[in-house]
Formats: sequence, structure tokens, C-alpha cells
Amino acid sequence: MAKKKTLIIIISVVLAVVLAATAVIVVLVTTGSKKRDAIVIMTDDVSGLFNPYYATSGADMEVTGMTQIGMLTTDDTGTTVAGDDYPTVVKDFEYKKVGDNTEYTFVIKNGLKFSDGKPLTMNDVMFNIYEYLDPVYTGSSTMYSIKIVGLKQYRTQQNMSGVDIEDTYSKEADTWAATRKYELINIFQTLGKKEGTQNTYSMSRNEMYSAIESWPVSEGYKMAVSTKKEQNTMGDAEYRAQLKADYDLALTTFRKELESDYSSAQEAFDTTTVPYKDWADKLNNSIFRFFLYEGYIKPVYKKVAGKDDKTVIEKFEGEDQIRWADDDAGVQSAINKVYNDTITESLNNVLTFWGTAATLTTEFAARAKEVIIRNNLGDSTELQFPNISGIVSLGHTTDINEVTVKNTNYKVAHSHNSDGTPTNSGEYDVLRITVEGTDPKAIFNFGFTVAPHHYYSADDDGKIPTERQVDIARNKFGVEYSSYEFQSKVIQSQKHVEVPVGAGAYMATDRDNNDTPRGQDFVNSKIVYYKANENFMFPVKAKKIQLQVISASNALDKLENNEVDYITPQFTIQNSKRLTEMEKKGFVKLSSWQLGYGYIGVNAGKVPNINIRRAIMSAMQTALALNYYEPGTAKIITWPMSTVSWAYPFVGGSGNETSKSNNHDYTQWTTKADAEAKIQKYMNLAGVSAGSSELKIRFTIAGASITEHPTYPVFLQASEILNGLGWDVEVKADSQALTKLSTGSLEVWAAAWGSTIDPDMYQVYHKNSTATSVYSWGYREIKASPALYPEETRIINNLSTIIDQARSIDDRAARKEMYENAMGLVLDLAVELPVYQRMTLYAYNSNNITGLNNKVNPYSSPLEKIWEISIKE
Repeated sequence: MAKKKTLIIIISVVLAVVLAATAVIVVLVTTGSKKRDAIVIMTDDVSGLFNPYYATSGADMEVTGMTQIGMLTTDDTGTTVAGDDYPTVVKDFEYKKVGDNTEYTFVIKNGLKFSDGKPLTMNDVMFNIYEYLDPVYTGSSTMYSIKIVGLKQYRTQQNMSGVDIEDTYSKEADTWAATRKYELINIFQTLGKKEGTQNTYSMSRNEMYSAIESWPVSEGYKMAVSTKKEQNTMGDAEYRAQLKADYDLALTTFRKELESDYSSAQEAFDTTTVPYKDWADKLNNSIFRFFLYEGYIKPVYKKVAGKDDKTVIEKFEGEDQIRWADDDAGVQSAINKVYNDTITESLNNVLTFWGTAATLTTEFAARAKEVIIRNNLGDSTELQFPNISGIVSLGHTTDINEVTVKNTNYKVAHSHNSDGTPTNSGEYDVLRITVEGTDPKAIFNFGFTVAPHHYYSADDDGKIPTERQVDIARNKFGVEYSSYEFQSKVIQSQKHVEVPVGAGAYMATDRDNNDTPRGQDFVNSKIVYYKANENFMFPVKAKKIQLQVISASNALDKLENNEVDYITPQFTIQNSKRLTEMEKKGFVKLSSWQLGYGYIGVNAGKVPNINIRRAIMSAMQTALALNYYEPGTAKIITWPMSTVSWAYPFVGGSGNETSKSNNHDYTQWTTKADAEAKIQKYMNLAGVSAGSSELKIRFTIAGASITEHPTYPVFLQASEILNGLGWDVEVKADSQALTKLSTGSLEVWAAAWGSTIDPDMYQVYHKNSTATSVYSWGYREIKASPALYPEETRIINNLSTIIDQARSIDDRAARKEMYENAMGLVLDLAVELPVYQRMTLYAYNSNNITGLNNKVNPYSSPLEKIWEISIKE
């Protein structure tokens, strides 16, 4: 997923989900009339995953990105650049055809340092490459999708051509993951079934432990958790111990999900409109909201002609379950009640329908893939392919003494100091990557972030075991090959998730300005603390910066009151008019089209019937979203791509372009009557009728406020139409939606993509993508059960073939046609409904801050050179 461009850095991910209402705001903190020495950047709610390899949400990526630099960056035209004038690891680069392949050469800068003063060297570059390319890495980078010479052999430890081994591995791993979950489900449903009932169960935690002790472990489960070697030695007691560990993991994950649900529930209900408008007093109670969110409290609607009128709530059932004060202790008691009730009576549902099920599947599949690859090595502990042959450090593994890049000669460093730096002045480390054929997208993937090996490969005590040392000449790259434990316990250790370290303009600190803050002090009371990185390649003018979670709804008030110095508010009519007046007082107003777009998603894993998904889309009048924005600053789109992209399908001449029709009737709103007719048509095709359980759907607004989102009126009207036809649709906001999307936990949602410059569709739509975005579409379920998803399987296979073909040629006209065909297949799949393209509005107080970029466009923002921004004296 690609980082939203606040800092103009290409990081290792390709496409990121960002909130449609995202605000990135810089605040000048004041106490009375006395200015503080920190600039505060206002951000969205963070999830706490501040890891350069695994950060998912836009806010978490920005928190992490403040501390990082990439191999490459882009200029204000979107062109990939590097050099001494740019904040990049690379000094110079070029790529050219060599025979049938493309050869990329990167000269690494000397003298770079991480914020802790340790040098950034080729050792770190190779560590990051091998981390992103490890077969069990499950972050958002899709570097593994590039046809680097020798990569397939390295990732599979097999030398087979013409076979999609990785797809085979993934399917097998998904099967094993499902087996592990269903073993627990079978125990619960077999031994926990209430006598004389059909589908009623009860089994407490202690009872489940006892049940596992007597359970005859299935051969499938043994295969799923064992290597071939271990199957001959492990006994039933060991398998049952693993079952208990799986059960404990499920409970821990579920508890975290409920805590996330509690946070989501606080903003999930719109008390300004029906049906909750008249019940605002009750909804002021946080436990009431949580119980309503979880279904413990249920609204009783007014009956009209024997049907529920979901615009009028007469009363609530279940209020008597609230037995605690609305304080911290009471909240924990409420969460405990839902937790204990659910794991005792509905563990099967937790392991099937809740987000916990998706999280466990991801983890179990990663572990299974490790086992599958290790099994192929047999008894050998040595890798058959210990390196990626197409990735070479010229100074460590070749006798090449000099390279010419863009007509400049560079001497290759063959001698290195103990810290990895070149011994001789004037010599450089040089990275060469060879790619099969042509891949116009590859250069963007090679702009990955370079995070420090000495930090991210170390254990909690800061020490790096021998097996994680870097020795490039001996094929040691600091990454434990195909190790789930390494990815989960080392790369994603608590320390490495809570406190990022890099060579960026700023470094993590705390309110006391310490160099090595604890995670709880780096982020405290919704403030993220930074200090200038004195080792950064350019002088950093603002010595302190803070990110602060503040609602965007009052950003303009704070700007005008001199509490805030830089904001990106929504481009509403009211905000635009107000800023125009404020310009007279020294406030600056800037805008540009956003490299991204708003969309509505439908998860095939949660809504498996393709015609029900098409019926849902038929109810959406996407044009309603435009009412949120000032006229001319947003437009409806009909294809899942930013209109800023050169590949977007337009018709008409320059200046008169309009979006080309996509020829999918369920994405084309005309009238309410037409929508109702199409909905009924797709309900008939789906074989469902009014009142069916398949028609109970939750629409989720990705954000902290249900009303302050452009797609809310679209959802509100669609829910009214669908409910009028016998559906049971509710609309809720969820501040944790982006985290839930990464596990595939939502049914229908509204959010926005922050796109990248090249329109490559691999990460978000390819069947072999391991990015979390494909979980939200339901790819995991489709691939695991192709017989249940025959049409979806056919579409995804064809879509993936086109994406591969479009990456193998440079001809833009041909690629554009391919992407149009590919987007047509995405629409066939009915998992993504394009909604709008919008402009981004920026404003700042020129009386208070200086050094911002005023020439903004889709590829640059006012904060692109954050090290040059300072408080005016």
C-alpha cells in the first residue's frame, strides 16, 4: 500500500487505504501568547503499528514515515529521482535493456547515518531487500511480484519453470490454516452441543481445555502444524498442547477485537438524524453504545403495515444488561461480559465470521507456508538457492571495479570497514538488480524504505544472533529465511512496532526529548513526539515536531485562532468560503487534485453471492457524495482508478474529457424506481427474497464521524431503499475500519485509496498478492473454496493474467487498454464501486510558519520538504 504523499518519499509499499476525511495538519502550540518550540502535525487516529514493513493505515504510515528515507523519491512531476540534492539513499541510478532482460544499477551514497548515529550501508540495503522478498513476509510491499532473476527459485527453493509454485503454496497454506481453525470448531460443536438442541452450544474456557485433553486429534490437524520430520516424533500430547496454544491465540485475538469494537462503537451512531436522533441521551452512555454495537441492546422499531419502520425507534430491548457505571472499570466489565458470553456460546462463530477468524487465518497460513517450504528442503538445513541471483552487490560478490551511470564513472568499493562502510574514499557500493524482460512498474518498487538492520533484526536486548548477522559475500542478509517466528517475534516485536527508527529528517522521542523513548512515551495522550535527526543529510530547521490526533471538524477554528498553523480541511463549500475571507489576514489557501479516489467496497468473503453484491451496488447513488464538496472540486468516477492517472478511461478531447461508460448497470444510478427494479432483478438471480438472513448487512463509514464523510448520504439513502425491499441494513461509522479492512473483517464500507504514480493493479487485485487489500475483497475465501466461487475464480484468474501482461510492456497505449479491460473485470467481480475523485485543500498561516512549498500538485504537497519548515521568528 503506497504512502499518502505528505513527505515525498517512495516507500516500499504500493497502495494504501486512507480515510476520505483524512486531515494532516500542522499546529503551532501556544501557551497564552508564548510560543512553544514545537510544530505539531495533526493526524488521524493511529492504530499503533509503527513499523516500516508492516504499517497498514495511512496515519500509522505517516507516523513511521517521519523517521524514514527511501532508496528513491519523486519530483513534482512524478518522475523518479535520486541524488545529492534529494533525501534518498541512492546517489545515482539508471536502468537499461541488456539482452532480453532489464538491468538496474544503483550507486549508494556514502556518509549516510541513521538517527542513532550508526552508518547506513549496503548491509542495510540488502537486509531490507531480503526482508521484503522473504516468502513468509505478509506486509504491503509487492516487490516480490517483480520478475527478478532468481527470485522464484529463492522464494520456493525449487527450480521449476512453467508452474505457478507460489500460487500452489498459497492455496495449500490456506487449506492448512482452515484446518487448524476447524479443528477447534469441531471440538466446540461436538463436545459443547447442548443436549436436545440443534445449533446451541456451551463450553467455558476450562471446559474447552478439558475437551482438548480427550480429543482424538485429526490427521489433517497434524499435517497442518507439523513438518514431515516432526510427524514421526510428536505425540498426541504435543498436538493437544498446540491445540491449546491455538485456542489461547484465538481468545487473545478476540479480546483485542472487542476492545477495538468498543472504540468503534463510540462514533458508530449518528445522533443528528433518524432513527437515533431522539435517543441521544441514551447514546451518551459509552457502555450503551457498545452493547448496541454488539447486539446486546436492540432497537424496537415502529410497525407500519406489519413491517418495521426503521426510521422510528419506539424503545430499546436489553438495557437491563447494563449493570455498571460508565467508567473505566465498568467498560472493562462490559467487555468481559461480551467476551465470556461469546467464547462460551459462540466460539464457532468467532472462528468463522468475526474478524478474529480472518486474523487467525492470516497467521496460520504464514506459519503453514514456512512448513511447506521447509518440507521441500528435506533433511537439509542448507538452502538450495541461498541468494537471489539477480540481486548483486558488485563490491561484495564480483570483480567489477567501475560502473558508468548516466555518463558518470563510479569506482566500486571492494574493501569495507567493520561497520560496513567503504574503506577507501571516493569508492561506492553499487547494487545491481536484473529483471526478466520489461517491467515499467519495477522502478517504483525499488524505491523501498531502508530501515536499520541493527535495530530491526535485533532481539529485545539489542543483540543480533549470529544467524542474523549480515555477510553479503557469504549469503547472510540478516533475515531468517522463511521464518514466521522471525517475522512475528523479531521484525514485529513490541519494540519494533511501537518505536520506529530510520534515517529520516526526524527521530522518535518523548516529551522529555529522550533519544530512546519507550513506546508508551513516544505516543502519549494522542500526541506523537519527534525531535530533529541531527544525522539527517540536510539541516533540519524545526527542532521538534509533534503529531497530534485532533478532529478535523474544528481545524479552521484552530487555524483562525492561531492554535493551528497548517491544515488540510475538507473541500466543502463552507470551508472554502471561509478560507477565502481568511486570506485577507495572511492565511494561504492552496489546492490540487488528489492522487487517489473514493470508493465503496463489498467483501465477497462476507457477502459471497455475487448477485447480492450487485444488488447492493444498484442501491448506491454515488453522485450524492459530491454534495459534501465545493462545486468543481470533486467529480464522480466510473472506473476504479484515480483520474490523475494517465490510464484512466476518458472520452472527449483535451479540456472536455468525460469518464467513459463502464457498461455495468449496477454501477449506473438513474432513478430510485430503476434502482429498485435492478435490486429486485439481482435478488431474483441470487435466489433470495425479502427477510432472508443473507440480506442482513452492515454498511461501515471508515472514519471517526458518521456524518462528516462524503459517502454517508449515499449509504443512508441506499439503506432506506434496501430496507424498503425487505433487507436489514444498518449504517455505522468505525474509527478502526482501516485496521479491520486489513483482516478482511468488514462487509460493506466507504473509504478512499491513496494511489501511486504508476497505475499497476497487482497489489490490490492480483490473485497472488499478499497485501492486506485483497483480504478486504474476499480473495482469501475465494481461493480457499473455488467450487463455492466459480464465477469469481474465473474473473480473478483472467484479471491476474491481464495485470501480468500489462507489467511486461512499456507501450502506454497498450497498457492503458489492458488496464481498462482489467478494471472491467474488477467491476464484474462487484467488490469495488468507484465513487469520486476530489481535490485536496491546504491552508496555513504565513504569519507563523515558513518554508512550505506553494506549488502543489497531485505529486507534491506543502510539506514535501519537511526539514525546511520552521516557525517564523
